[in-house]
Amino acid sequence: MSGRSHDPMSVILTCRDLKATLAFFKDKLGFELEACWPDDKAPMWCNLMMGGQSVMLGQSMPASAAGDFCKGDANAEKQFRQIAEDMAKNKSGVGIGVYVQVPAVDQYHAAITKKGVAIVSPPKSQFYGIREMTVKDPDGFTFMFYTTIKMEHCQSCGMPMKEAKPGTMYCQYCTDSAGKLKPYESVLEGTTTGYFMAMQKMARPEAEKAAKAHLARMPAWAGMKN
Repeated sequence: MSGRSHDPMSVILTCRDLKATLAFFKDKLGFELEACWPDDKAPMWCNLMMGGQSVMLGQSMPASAAGDFCKGDANAEKQFRQIAEDMAKNKSGVGIGVYVQVPAVDQYHAAITKKGVAIVSPPKSQFYGIREMTVKDPDGFTFMFYTTIKMEHCQSCGMPMKEAKPGTMYCQYCTDSAGKLKPYESVLEGTTTGYFMAMQKMARPEAEKAAKAHLARMPAWAGMKN
């Protein structure tokens, strides 16, 4: 997360039993049904909303139905058949994760737990500026519900960030004019000269060694080989 605002999320997922999945999102997860075709009694497509974020669901169809749905469009019929055949042979939802923002993730977690929703992972604060929890829908799609949080320290250099907005990961010294994280070499130089040399009064060789050890403990540079 960068602390900047983002456009509302929208995603469409194909379900094996749309009626059951629709009920899960509406009755268990608290989404609002914005539109449904042809109707919610025998849905083929629907659009569910949560705080301006859209999750659209579509009913899967057998490959044999391609001719009925794509009459006169050979290319569309070919694509339809291929998608239907692939879905029939594979487990749905694998490798797909959808993030949905909620006002207060801990309260949301408590509310859906009371409704019997199985929780994959409970709320946890992450170094990238959010507190998130995970659930899976009936088709195996992974949903991460999250709330942005205020970080106490820069995840790049460890500097305190008392005035940072929720979701902001890095301090002003570690980011460029666009708010993006500076290259490691730039942050290393600033940490070496600005902190260890200027404030800790270390000589250059000792300061650079200390800076590298310090940054290696920061989430932004985890795994960095010096």
